[in-house]
Amino acid sequence: MKQLLMIICCVTAIQLAAQQNLSSDNTISEWTSEWQKQYIADRENPAKWDSIHYKEDLQNGEEAKHAPLTKGVFPVPNYDLYAGTFDGIVAANFDIELPTGQRIACVVSGNHKTSLNESFLGDNDIDFFFILAVVTDVPRDTVTYDDTFVDGISRNHPDVISEGYVRISETDRVDFVAFRAANNDAYAIVNMRLFNLNYGNIIVIVPQQDGSLRSMQIKPDEIITFTTLRKYTTSLFTENEQINKFITTRRDEFTQPSE
Repeated sequence: MKQLLMIICCVTAIQLAAQQNLSSDNTISEWTSEWQKQYIADRENPAKWDSIHYKEDLQNGEEAKHAPLTKGVFPVPNYDLYAGTFDGIVAANFDIELPTGQRIACVVSGNHKTSLNESFLGDNDIDFFFILAVVTDVPRDTVTYDDTFVDGISRNHPDVISEGYVRISETDRVDFVAFRAANNDAYAIVNMRLFNLNYGNIIVIVPQQDGSLRSMQIKPDEIITFTTLRKYTTSLFTENEQINKFITTRRDEFTQPSE
């Protein structure tokens, strides 16, 4: 009985500590360790699970592409338990055609403005936390659309995660998994290379003739919006001399044969 009382007191203490980080309109203004502990408890408590989303995920599980990670169906806490921390996510792709005839396939992951990210988004509505730009010789697939793939997932809410790929040949592709955590840290794994996106959310990948890859990490000098996304990235890849040289180099000095 004493042990049960201690557990109840502990959970109550976590809940009270978490409530202290609510803003005046009862939204969560900061994702603290107390909120994280509360989230873990809610994720393991069937009474807090969202049955509607769970049933939807079970019905749609076979339709989802699994690339590069298999997307399992897990019960998740109800989104409403964390007020103000979710308003939708973004997952999209587009192409940039270079004057050289090369194609840059871009995949984009974003999170709508919430009470957790509004402090750095200002007047903007979307946090594009990850932009992957891959130089590829594979033409756009207008039949099966299998040349690129991106899927945004909110089931780790208030963390947001995305995954996908860009094909760079008939047999090879660039895979990625990226996430924005509730505390606003962001990371991506691209073909097992780790990127801390807080130091630059644009990752450029250039395949080399010897089968290796080159990467460049870019931190924009402004917050990218829906309106400026294509214009900014196109300008970056066509007008910046250093970046343009990087994306057009398929065999650098490191891979040159030794004398």
